[in-house]
Amino acid sequence: MMRRAFSTSARVGRHYSSTFKASNLGQNLAKYDIYALAEKPENNVEMISNDSIIFSNLKVIKSESADGTPTGALLLNNQIFEVSLEGTSFQNGVVVELSDHIIEVLSLVYPKPELLVAGLGKKTRMLGPKTKSALSKLGIRVETSDTRACALSYDLLATERSPALVASVMLPPNM
Repeated sequence: MMRRAFSTSARVGRHYSSTFKASNLGQNLAKYDIYALAEKPENNVEMISNDSIIFSNLKVIKSESADGTPTGALLLNNQIFEVSLEGTSFQNGVVVELSDHIIEVLSLVYPKPELLVAGLGKKTRMLGPKTKSALSKLGIRVETSDTRACALSYDLLATERSPALVASVMLPPNM
């Protein structure tokens, strides 16, 4: 008689199902949260609503300023800046060229961030060649996504690394 070395049809009796019960996963996972005690950046994104970006210090950046110009957020070295998006262009709804004044601000910052996390609105878009070239000349790498994913990514990267090494530009979530 030949026996199989491996069988996929194992039977589980009642004894095992009553021995192994569901545990409190939240409590057990909290033990392994390596960033729980890490200092969070002061410009940590708390929430993204349909037309606003809300930060943990309760600063709110709405998609339009009081005078009606589109605005976004620029996060640099634990600071939150509200930036005008005039001059930011959308080509075919997919390619975004950031305005020159955003690139100019990044060129003046010292030390320069190593990485710019760009949230380009309600859907994932690409940065245009002019913006990519300007950021490359500054020595800044870029990661692009939609604004909601950008907020999550920025919060993790700024907690994991120094906030001076990671910057973010976030277009309004409804753009």
